[in-house]
Amino acid sequence: MARHESQTTTHIPPEEPQEPQEMKGPSAWQQFRDGPCLFVARKMSAWRPINPGELPEDPVTVVCISNTYNQRPQIPPGDILIHAGDMVGGGSSLANFQASLNWLNEQPHHIKIVVAGRRDKYLSKTKKGGPHWRNGLRRKADWGDIIYLEHEKAVVAAENGRLLRVFGSPYSPTSIHWTAFEYPRDQNVWNKIPNNVDILITHTPPLTHLDSLEGCWHLLHKLWKRPPRLHVFGSVLEHHGTELLCYDDLQNAMEQIEVAGGGFVNLLKVVKAFVRSWFRPDRKAKTELVNACIVGGEPDSHREPITVVI
Repeated sequence: MARHESQTTTHIPPEEPQEPQEMKGPSAWQQFRDGPCLFVARKMSAWRPINPGELPEDPVTVVCISNTYNQRPQIPPGDILIHAGDMVGGGSSLANFQASLNWLNEQPHHIKIVVAGRRDKYLSKTKKGGPHWRNGLRRKADWGDIIYLEHEKAVVAAENGRLLRVFGSPYSPTSIHWTAFEYPRDQNVWNKIPNNVDILITHTPPLTHLDSLEGCWHLLHKLWKRPPRLHVFGSVLEHHGTELLCYDDLQNAMEQIEVAGGGFVNLLKVVKAFVRSWFRPDRKAKTELVNACIVGGEPDSHREPITVVI
């Protein structure tokens, strides 16, 4: 007689899709182990008191984005919308470029200002076809009411009547050979920046500030000589955020130790400058830096636009 064994079927529910998780950076202990002097210096610099200063009687709200790569983040309201380069990935067509311009033109901001970036090769005279091809593509695009600045200045009038001097540039120090708007790192291209600029827009950061040491030293030197009220940039995806600059001994000491990668003597300079700054809480910040990269350094990592009031 045949024996029938009962079979039990186990139902395994399908796994729910997991949210992409951003990779964590090194822990505080790992950072201290790899560079104790630099770690301590950064901690001290973060504790320093900074007075952001008072707003003018006619404040203007500026919304900052960069490195969108065809992404369409939700843009908050404001008076001025700034895009600091890399609107579309390299090698994209005129149609993709125009789609980004159309999206920007749909935004309600009274003023919209754009500079190009390393990936915006269709606007770079250094790429194939030469100036005629590049300028022809610029003319074919419908810019609407967007102000495009290519290493040049403009004066814009906010709705409240306030006039703002703006300088915008797509240039970045050489990093990858096939990107656009690059210059040798030892070359100073920033002498054209006006001395009294209110808003500076560059694709590259200044060296040692929100940049993983990929920024430009000559640009940093220009900031020290003639500080703008606001400096918006992108390029370095890992450092989305803001920073206030006072142009004092502590900032100088931090820039030195960042470039050197540490060092006990450099740390002593930071400590000395930090003590002096602690007794100067009235020192006001002169420049607000904004790294406005929307696309992050990790896959599926996207950030919100940064809004500042000047």
